[in-house]
Amino acid sequence: MRTLVIGAAKSGVAAANFLAKRGEEVVLADSKADPALPYPLDPHVETAFGRDDLALLERVDEIVVSPGVPLDIPLLVEAGKHSMPVIGEIELAYRHLTGTVIAITGSNGKSTTTSLIGEILRVAGREPIVAGNIGEPLIASLDFERPRTYVLELSSFQLETIDKFHAHVALLLNVTPDHMDRYPTFESYAAAKQRVFRNQQPTDTAIINTSVLPVGEQAPSPAKLLRFSSTQIADAYVDGDDLVLGDRRIPRASLKLQGGPNIENALAAWLAARVAGVDDVDVQIAFGTFAGLPHRMVLVRERDGVKWINDSKGTNVDATIAALQSFGSRSVWLILGGYDKHGEFERMRDLVGDRTKGILTIGKAADVIKEKLDGAVRIEPLHDMEHAVKWAADNAQSGDVVLLSPACASFDQYRNFEHRGEHFEELVRGLSD
Repeated sequence: MRTLVIGAAKSGVAAANFLAKRGEEVVLADSKADPALPYPLDPHVETAFGRDDLALLERVDEIVVSPGVPLDIPLLVEAGKHSMPVIGEIELAYRHLTGTVIAITGSNGKSTTTSLIGEILRVAGREPIVAGNIGEPLIASLDFERPRTYVLELSSFQLETIDKFHAHVALLLNVTPDHMDRYPTFESYAAAKQRVFRNQQPTDTAIINTSVLPVGEQAPSPAKLLRFSSTQIADAYVDGDDLVLGDRRIPRASLKLQGGPNIENALAAWLAARVAGVDDVDVQIAFGTFAGLPHRMVLVRERDGVKWINDSKGTNVDATIAALQSFGSRSVWLILGGYDKHGEFERMRDLVGDRTKGILTIGKAADVIKEKLDGAVRIEPLHDMEHAVKWAADNAQSGDVVLLSPACASFDQYRNFEHRGEHFEELVRGLSD
């Protein structure tokens, strides 16, 4: 068996190492001549860096493609002509997985919800494995000794390349425009998200936000359907100051997570935990201990009455809208920009006009942000994070908030959103008292 792995990022290197350790013949290819490898490479992995030519397909039985690699590159189009199997790392890992799979996807909130479900299961003594688009790749996290509960965050890119993958519990949190640089239409992006329900059976459970699947609409799989909502009655919903599931109530104040969107994340996590057989007491304990994720609405410091908040994980317009809704009128200096995923910045016009004092743009998306939001609010082109932080430190006044919530990917100036958030925090902590 000879496998071609395309893409030398985390999932690609992990997949190549896994195959090599099994004694299989594997080639790791990347269009970059000198990719920055996230892990040491097994010495038995053959490399083809700086190549994307069709000769790579010679003698190949199967292709494992990394999530960041579009499926319409010439190499994969040619593979399709020859009916060559093309899968992702998630599908490869699933072949070797034993246990229960809880899979979470959505445009926003999936990392928080995945981590919260993991925390609930840990409180309940379940020892879950949390992996996928968060933490380590699934292929590097498998337990070959005993069945485990796998809590998996899955992106639309990862879902594109599943085949037999089967989630016993599948969650779709929301679907709003994102990654429109990769998908020709919003419908095609939404369809990729819906693949989380692929292969589900009547004994499985699908958990869906009513904003995605309103009451009365047909379920996307034969699985048992549960809905959640913060705005209407559903299987899990909000009633005044309580989160409600069946005859059980958990006070909203018990939830340590802040922000409106996290109410729905908690409802979804509670449903998944209930399906997994976790006691509601353990759910409430986890709600009270889980504080959230790094780079998601984190207060870095308060300096001279100015709060500096890192929301680097806000990589699309809807995430930034949710962040802005947490603040009062005319209180925010918003650091916006990065690698543009064809986000609809114009949808922010009214909100930035109401909530912000101004926008500080960084990265490649600065010009399109200026075009879409011109006239709505003051816009300062600062180009990079250093200049944005310095400008904000010189101009923000007591009572203001400086919010990094870029509504863009980070790849124009940083390795990833974590790197961007870390740089922001480093600069903010370095400001003189």
